[in-house]
Amino acid sequence: MTTYLLPDLLRHNAWANRRVLESFSAAPHVAGVICYNGEPLLAHVQHQLGTERAFLNVIRGEPKRPVPPAALTELLAYDSETASGLESAVTAIGESGEDRPYLVPWWKLEFPLHVLVLQVVAHSAQHRAELAWELARAGVSTGELDYIAWVADGRPHAGEGQRPAGESQ
Repeated sequence: MTTYLLPDLLRHNAWANRRVLESFSAAPHVAGVICYNGEPLLAHVQHQLGTERAFLNVIRGEPKRPVPPAALTELLAYDSETASGLESAVTAIGESGEDRPYLVPWWKLEFPLHVLVLQVVAHSAQHRAELAWELARAGVSTGELDYIAWVADGRPHAGEGQRPAGESQ
């Protein structure tokens, strides 16, 4: 079975994002912790999710920089909307459209769709790692976030099929 990889990567990204965001419920005070760059952790969440939405806007042909909500509960819904939009847009474009160029105004360059999707995934992975680190320092585990563990669990949707923290294949 061949899977169109870009939507699959976006589904994993959504699942991993959700897992990290939901981990804050175990220690909500962590969202206000000041990180290595002097900003609260919540600002990293906003930046990560705002960047995902910005790339979705580019793909939709509406390249505007979004302003994500400030509350963690609202960010969960914002993340779900963005993830659904990205997966739907990329699936609709299809594998034959992976090389279609899109203008990214903040770079003033055109990039093909597959580069935009890989940027979303890589950028989000970087910020999830930072968030997971800060959560771990507060005694909260995000559990397994690996792509292969997600595949082994049957490619669950965001918020589903989450292997208990500390358990791996």
